[in-house]
Amino acid sequence: MVLRVGILGMLLWCGTGFAQSYTDLAKALAETSEKSGIHRLKAQVAQAAVRRLETEKLSATERKKLKAEALALCSDVQLGAMDLWFGDSVVTWGRLLLLEGNWKEARSLLWGQAEVLQNIEKNLAANGIPVSSISPVAGCRHALGETYRMEYEATNQLEPAIEALKHFYNVQIKYGDSPWGMQAQQKAEAAKAFVEGRGKEVRIDLGQHRATFVRNKFRLGARLTAEGNHGAAVDQVLDAINFFPESGQTIEALRNLGVCFLNLGRDDEAMASAEYLCERFGSDTNAPVAVLGIGRQYIESGHEEMGEGVFDLYLASFPSDARRTDILSYFAWKAYKTGDWPEAINRFHQLEAALRTKGETGAELQKAVYIQASRSADPARLEQFIAEFPDSNLVPTALGEKAQALLVAGAFDAAFQTLETLGERFPEAAASRTALAGLIVAAVEAERFDIAGQVLDRMLADRKAYGHEVYLSTGEGLLSAQRHTLAERAFAAVPLNAKRAFVERALYGTAAAQFGRGQFGQSFQTLETLLAKYPNSGRYFDARLMQARSLVRLGRINEAAEPYGEVVALKQDYAVAYEWAQVLQEPEEKLAALQRIALLADPDTLANRPLIADSIVASLPIALELRKYQLAVESCDQFEELFPKHDQLNVVAGYRKEAADALAQ
Repeated sequence: MVLRVGILGMLLWCGTGFAQSYTDLAKALAETSEKSGIHRLKAQVAQAAVRRLETEKLSATERKKLKAEALALCSDVQLGAMDLWFGDSVVTWGRLLLLEGNWKEARSLLWGQAEVLQNIEKNLAANGIPVSSISPVAGCRHALGETYRMEYEATNQLEPAIEALKHFYNVQIKYGDSPWGMQAQQKAEAAKAFVEGRGKEVRIDLGQHRATFVRNKFRLGARLTAEGNHGAAVDQVLDAINFFPESGQTIEALRNLGVCFLNLGRDDEAMASAEYLCERFGSDTNAPVAVLGIGRQYIESGHEEMGEGVFDLYLASFPSDARRTDILSYFAWKAYKTGDWPEAINRFHQLEAALRTKGETGAELQKAVYIQASRSADPARLEQFIAEFPDSNLVPTALGEKAQALLVAGAFDAAFQTLETLGERFPEAAASRTALAGLIVAAVEAERFDIAGQVLDRMLADRKAYGHEVYLSTGEGLLSAQRHTLAERAFAAVPLNAKRAFVERALYGTAAAQFGRGQFGQSFQTLETLLAKYPNSGRYFDARLMQARSLVRLGRINEAAEPYGEVVALKQDYAVAYEWAQVLQEPEEKLAALQRIALLADPDTLANRPLIADSIVASLPIALELRKYQLAVESCDQFEELFPKHDQLNVVAGYRKEAADALAQ
């Protein structure tokens, strides 16, 4: 007899077990036209229908309908090939009979088909398919056990209890990782208790099935873990480990146990699983992988602190493991990106040592050494890096940083000599073009403004050697350092016929430098040039705000109203509105501006709350001065409602009393 097996369908069934719902399977069956798919789905829909009958509270009509459907589908399947689905339908039919209490008829049916099911299992094994998880013999033996259980419970006789125990243990031992394995284990324990209650001793000799039993115990725990059934998996994995603490599969089981505890929120036990792996299996090459598996699960689930605790445990426990560099790299780069420099340098130092131990000389080692040298700003360490890795693409940057470090140390000649070396060896490198700008910033940070000026002179003497971006970055760096005169000179190096992006930045930077120097009229005019040249500039509002501030500094308050008004109206920027209100001199106008903020700004926006509070407090003396007492009272009430714990409450209460007294007169 040739038995045909749908390999893909069986693997799908093995992956899902009993997880697919009746509704989903019935829908799939209705939508399937492929013959093999229809055959498989009929068996699965029948099984799902019986599962509903076994587990759900249904009306008599619904139960009758499901029974009839399952029986019809089983009949259709058994007209086809004698494959896995044929075997599955036999088990389903037997379960239907058991639902009716017909254990004798079910037993007869199952024993009558047992040889066919055994042949199906042999064919599965011949095709390299793991029979312990999907063989129909597992369901058949479980259902047979059920027939004997029903018999001994009905008759209270010992013989059927012994038979039930044999079948259930057979499923547990040979098919423990199948969907029937857990149920069989529980029912075997019940049958065992019944037999022992009759004075009989039960001894289970695994014999030739010991290896299968061990493997299936661990497989069941692994399957439940993979399915996300972590609560049930914990029991099975612990059971497996307690049975076989020294099995070759114990390490993976401990990893699964840690993952289950992790997903159940039992962090102490998850960590204990990882610690036990380290202590008990420290010399096993599979243990580090298992420990890292727990750590990575924590990281992927968003629990970085716990995951990193597991990683640190791994680092302390497996000093020679090949994956050590990956974990050190994770820690080092995470600290680097968050700016935690003490941690980053410590981790990069450890990473460097681990990489050197492995004999690595490539980019990862170069970066680890470079970052430590760069952060130290020590010319000697940077030179050591350059000497050890002369062909590294980081050498140009290291030379630039070495020049900056020498300048800060006061070694000006050596700094310029280093820059010359950089330009000669790497004329096309980006670092060569930006090194002088870096020197300017370094000189400013060291408060050596004379040196910064000299370097800028050197840059401006050969403008073709540097791109516009270099001058703009230099100018912006000098602006940040409030060296406005030097910044203006840098921005002036960008001609007005350059590309728009460069010219916009240069004009705006020039205006900002002029504003910083107190040249408010020049700043205003430079911004006029910017806005005339680019009326739709992305810097429009920033430029108009700087113009408004320039006009205020020039005493042209009335003229400042227009640019301030534009920014406030179009950007809804209440910080600018408050700034404008503070500038206004006429009491009525000032009060109106402050009240607009108090009434229009959204108090649910965190940034608005201090502006609203300050606006109300600033408006109160003006309102009293203008004898707008009712407005003052209402503003005080608004303040008390919005800011019940504000440190100005007493002040506001005083204003309210004054306003209320005035109204009462």
